[in-house]
Amino acid sequence: KRSFARAISQEPDKLEYYSRLFARECKTLHSKPCDTKAFESVSEFFRGAVRDSKFFDDGQKEKMLAFIDTVPEAVTCLHGDMHIGNILTTGDEIYWIDLSDFRYGNPMYDFGMLYFVAKCQDDEMCDRLFHLNAAQMSEVWYYIIDEYFGPDADKAVIEEQVKPFTALYDVFLGSRVMYPQMKKFVEDILLK
Repeated sequence: KRSFARAISQEPDKLEYYSRLFARECKTLHSKPCDTKAFESVSEFFRGAVRDSKFFDDGQKEKMLAFIDTVPEAVTCLHGDMHIGNILTTGDEIYWIDLSDFRYGNPMYDFGMLYFVAKCQDDEMCDRLFHLNAAQMSEVWYYIIDEYFGPDADKAVIEEQVKPFTALYDVFLGSRVMYPQMKKFVEDILLK
């Protein structure tokens, strides 16, 4: 067994293959309705993360909560930590792992996490997490977007749609320590 991240690092010529396969697996996951009695709503989870944040004032929190209120609700299965390190292949079968953040809701939340790991990290962090460099992770992102949303989708528009969800992940991930670049990203995307 190896993660898609490990597979790409060992066979960089298959970066596009594994990225597109990942996108198809995401579409399969996102096509499944979730048991809403067994799992938490992702929008409720992020409402709690916003309310609990110590790094934003009440007015800023209201703006973030207002954004969450605009997101169409869904009962779609979400991984919650969706990236190429959390999917394994045996060569014959594919498995999602690290399901502790599994929830239901709008798939754009999953893309917020994916954008965070694929487009917001430097070479050192990408290598530590995925055994790839930042340019490779960016390439992974674009192949995934192309496969998931279709070749005619405007990738720049999709990125702009995804960024507020990434900013919500920054709020959650920064619950103890909010690094200046994370706070700036949240302010630039959700609080302008």
